[in-house]
Amino acid sequence: MKNESRFATLFLAIAILLAGCRVLYDFKPIKQFDQKEYDQMITSVLDRDFKIKPIVSEYEQFDAYRTCIQDSLWQHQTAVQPVQILYLKKDSLLSYHINCTAKGGLANLNWNTDQRFETFPPATAVPITPQMQNLSKIRDIYGIHDDSEYLIVVFWTNMLPKISKSAIETVKSNLRENGAVKKAAIVLINTDKFYMTLQ
Repeated sequence: MKNESRFATLFLAIAILLAGCRVLYDFKPIKQFDQKEYDQMITSVLDRDFKIKPIVSEYEQFDAYRTCIQDSLWQHQTAVQPVQILYLKKDSLLSYHINCTAKGGLANLNWNTDQRFETFPPATAVPITPQMQNLSKIRDIYGIHDDSEYLIVVFWTNMLPKISKSAIETVKSNLRENGAVKKAAIVLINTDKFYMTLQ
């Protein structure tokens, strides 16, 4: 019963979060994982200048990420944002961004709100607490084995393709414009299998 209540709360929080995105940001409900749509997105963002690793997250993996911080507000509001960007150096989280911290335009989000992405690593949008260093567990959860100086993780979903693509392109521009392309690996984690269970 306790788990059912948590699931209902999570579902409600995500429903409220996404309600405003439906018209402005090309929100698309997900009923199942669509391999063709996934492949199209990955093909559109791959670039031989960057080290990019695409991953399809299973429900259990994203849920493990969401719950690696034992805080209800984090688990039900911050961690379930559909598009997230994390910059890590080894096991230290340096910069963290979620879609609701980027200002909205008519059809997309400005990830460079307050010129956060003018520097490398970018200025964090979400204040980083000691507890948030647990997010380095993302390497174990997703089996990421990369020895690059920096690891940049982008959680994205075909529910919000425009916002997802703009997040990925913002990361690439940030690396390119700051001469950091060779310093970092980018991991693109698709979370459609998590969100399709909540709709």
